[in-house]
Amino acid sequence: MALSLSHKMNTIELYKELPKTNCAACGQKTCMAFAIAVVKGSALLAACPHLNEDTLGRLEGSVTKLDVTEAMFDKLKEETGRLDLRKAAAATGALEGGDGITIKCLGRDYIVRYDGSVDSGAAVSLWIKILLLIYIKTAEHSELSNDWVSFDRLRMGIVKIGAFKKECESPLTEMFIKDYAASVAALRALGAEEVEGQPSNAAWKLYLLPKIPILILYWQSDEEFQPEIKVLFDSTAEKYLDIESLVFLLRELSITLGDSLCPK
Repeated sequence: MALSLSHKMNTIELYKELPKTNCAACGQKTCMAFAIAVVKGSALLAACPHLNEDTLGRLEGSVTKLDVTEAMFDKLKEETGRLDLRKAAAATGALEGGDGITIKCLGRDYIVRYDGSVDSGAAVSLWIKILLLIYIKTAEHSELSNDWVSFDRLRMGIVKIGAFKKECESPLTEMFIKDYAASVAALRALGAEEVEGQPSNAAWKLYLLPKIPILILYWQSDEEFQPEIKVLFDSTAEKYLDIESLVFLLRELSITLGDSLCPK
């Protein structure tokens, strides 16, 4: 089951359209936090009092909410309830115990119970629940290859490469340009470790899910090129999530990092 990627404008692009006054009239502390909330679907653009009707109309047509529904989750939950989660734990790298299995996603532990419900001790977004259940359903029992490949080399990756660059690599690059030190600190807080011997100026390995590590390569600007982030995957990634789900997962990484960079 694949997620439908209908979103057009990412968090950074929306933030650039906002007044950047950080007035908090929208209910968020900063304009960046507001942009994140709008893209997540937890806030409406109209909550910003500084956007006129013409701008609202233009932006509403560019920011399409993620197409995740209760019906999709209910179907996956039902299917998961019929699975042997003990076997799934071995395939997904999850830990078995209690009334389900525990999966670490983006540095946070989620419990997938035997009935397919998902809990983390705090609020869990619907689409994160869906991603975790797709991960369990799709996973094949395979060892990581340690062969790093670009997104377009994954099965059907070439079809979604434009969305991947726009939704994932570009926002990450923008964050590193804006505040390199804070971006690195945010990556480390999620469990990223520095990797040497790469062609980039810096590199970090980060496990988004137990069987989905990524390699984040960062090139600083020079006389010829602008700063750039490139994300590589273990070649086995497609055995655990479909291409569109991988885009959503990386997009959540950019949102999580962007959220951590917002002033508290």
